[in-house]
Amino acid sequence: MNNVLYIMVTNWELHWDKLGAKWNHSTLFTVPVIKDNLANTTWPTEATTLFIKKTKENSFEKAWLGKTKNFRKDSNNGKPAIRFEVTDLVEIDCPIEYRNYTNGWHLNKSFVQGENIQFAAVIDNGLTPAFFEQMSNCSWELFEQHCFHLLRVIGIHDIHTLPRQAQQGKADGFFRFHSLTVIYDATLENNFESVKEQQIENYINQLKKEKIDFNKISYTIKNTQRQVWIITRGNSVRLLKTEDHVKVKEVPYTKLIDVYNKRLKAEIGSDELWDILKDLK
Repeated sequence: MNNVLYIMVTNWELHWDKLGAKWNHSTLFTVPVIKDNLANTTWPTEATTLFIKKTKENSFEKAWLGKTKNFRKDSNNGKPAIRFEVTDLVEIDCPIEYRNYTNGWHLNKSFVQGENIQFAAVIDNGLTPAFFEQMSNCSWELFEQHCFHLLRVIGIHDIHTLPRQAQQGKADGFFRFHSLTVIYDATLENNFESVKEQQIENYINQLKKEKIDFNKISYTIKNTQRQVWIITRGNSVRLLKTEDHVKVKEVPYTKLIDVYNKRLKAEIGSDELWDILKDLK
């Protein structure tokens, strides 16, 4: 259960596996039953979630693993609530330690301990994910994870990563945003230009093709702006080289955090975000 971020428990009818029959896979919790300050935090685009169904007498009945996504504020009979969608349910044998959770939406404490992404914890003004602070001194494995989630919270949702066991010599991830196509690689190497020279050439060659395959999905990239991002702890964005219209850039993670903060302070739509990302400075 270490990859489970949320635990959601109800004794309601038509939950969780029956949501599609009446509510098109959508449901909500009112604020009083949302635990661990989750009503006031920054939610991920998608979260692995343990769903528990109890009887009316509050005895454990069934459990599923699945996904929650598209979190947004709503109301229920005039009471503040958070609505979301539920997908990809798979019934499981629920571990005994989770069966006594009360009705409501809980944070899985074991997930946010140690080197896991802490979407549930926030700092400063309550809108900054806590993992931003960790990126300055965390391990390289955690830095890779945080770069992926940083891109997601900026607003890039059509993004793919490789499982760590399949990453050797390959990129950490790939995303498409409008007509911008990016292969990215997160690194803490100070001399990455020499250490990753061959890898960078491989990324360029991938982007020179008309199509790119990632996680069994094929993308046509012929008429897009194609870039390789090496995400680092550096100080400034650097154009390292351009080869057949493919740009290779060093992109400090702090510059991506700047984009996140800019979106918080101003109404920046997807077109303007695309313009910022393709000419990141």
